[in-house]
Parts: sequence; C-alpha cells; structure tokens
Amino acid sequence: MKLEQYLQENGLTRTEFHGTTYAWGFRENEPIIAYINEKDPGVSFQSIMSLYWASADYITKPWCLLVEAENIPPHQRSMLDNLASQYNIQKVSEDTLLDTATEQLDYLASILNEYIPENRENPLKALGASIKGWRQEKPAKEYSYKVKIETGNLDIYKENNELNPNRKTIPLTATSGKKRIESILPRLVEAEKNLVFDTEHRNLPMVYKLIIGEDSRLVTRFEADKGNIIEATGFWELYHAFNESKRLAFIEPNTGDILFDCTRIPDDNRDD
Repeated sequence: MKLEQYLQENGLTRTEFHGTTYAWGFRENEPIIAYINEKDPGVSFQSIMSLYWASADYITKPWCLLVEAENIPPHQRSMLDNLASQYNIQKVSEDTLLDTATEQLDYLASILNEYIPENRENPLKALGASIKGWRQEKPAKEYSYKVKIETGNLDIYKENNELNPNRKTIPLTATSGKKRIESILPRLVEAEKNLVFDTEHRNLPMVYKLIIGEDSRLVTRFEADKGNIIEATGFWELYHAFNESKRLAFIEPNTGDILFDCTRIPDDNRDD
C-alpha cells in the first residue's frame, strides 16, 4: 500500500482506532490521518457517525479523516457533507488517496512550522519528532502585539453596575479571516489603569489576554504540552490568519456582536 509506505517514511505509526479501517499518528490514541473504506456503505457511514455524533464527544477526533464515499447513498452523503464543513473530512477514491494524504500532511507541516527546526530535509518527520516530545519538553510560544481595541457592550462583565475584576465569563468566538476558535472565555482580571481581560485557563493550551488602555496590547500563548493536534492547528491557523489580516475579533456567537475588535498596528518592539 503506497499510503502506508509514505506515512511510515514520514514517521507516522499505524494504530487501531474507533471503527476506522486504518489510522496513523505520531502519538498513541491521537490519529493524524485515519481512513475508512468498508465494502458495505452502511457500515462506512455508521463508522463515520460514531466518530462525530454528539454522543462521541469524548473520542479524540482524527486530525484528518479520509473516506471513500462513492457508494454511500445520496441522503447520507448530504449528512457527510455537513460534517465535512465542520471537521477535516476528505472524500477520496483509490486513485486520489495518496495525493490527498500528502496534501493534508504538507499543510499540517506548514501550519505547525514553528515546531520544525530549520534546514530539515524532511519537515513532516521533524514535526512528528517534536510532537512526540511536547508533553515532556512543554514548549510554550507567546506573542505580544500592539493593537487598537474597539469594544462592544461590556455590560456582561459588570458587577453592581461597575467594571470590577470578577469571575464572569461568556463563551466568545475568536475570528480572523475565515479561521476561528470557539469557546474562548476571557474574564476581567484588572480594572484600574487598564482594563485587562484574560482567558479562563482551566488547563487549556491556548491563552488570550487583552490589555485595553493607552497602550493596548493583545497577547496570545500556546502551551503545546496541554493540547492535542486539533487544538494546536486551530491556534496556529488563527495565528497565521491574524498575521496576514492584522485583525482579530472576539464575537458573542448567539448575537453576532463583537465584544473586542483588535487591529494590529506597527510596533518596533513586537515579539513575533
């Protein structure tokens, strides 16, 4: 199998995983590429659903799922299309399987290039070696940006009609261009010289801090030892989108209101 050879040459190990035909990853129980190809299209569809239904929230999702979907009935294929709009599910054929996997893994290496030492001839294999060491080495990447921050209605953070530090949070969606991360939980931690909002950490790998005042700043941080590949790619996709667009907004998803609208401005002392 050409795909198997390609993955092994790039440092991925084959593993059994939750109803997939094959799965490969750099770490145990965390598939990077998974593949479903059952002769019975009904079995294929049920295997896909078992990974992504709400009842399967506790299951680590593959970073990329490859599916041969040609024989899946049209009404089920429409459900698959809906899932593919939310998750990285790629429909393939036998002829496109290797090319699609190669394209996906090249993209993974480009998004996570912060973890690849320079001048490596095999970036994907070098990335895999880095990922295997995240939990022990605890690499943390932090960036601080000078920004203009426009605020929306901050009444949600008030206590006794005042903006004082408190534990109130509301899940926000961080967006830049077409990239987004949901359920960001900033709370007000300082309200004297500046308003400072910091995310509820809760042992999550990504941290966002907004300092609103005369010298407003946005601080972003990713602690790789606490995250999985999906969380890592989500953070770094947003990072790259922000560095391209220069704008990052934090939106209240139920109303669509922007609570914090950050626009990057030139900073001679920037950390990135």
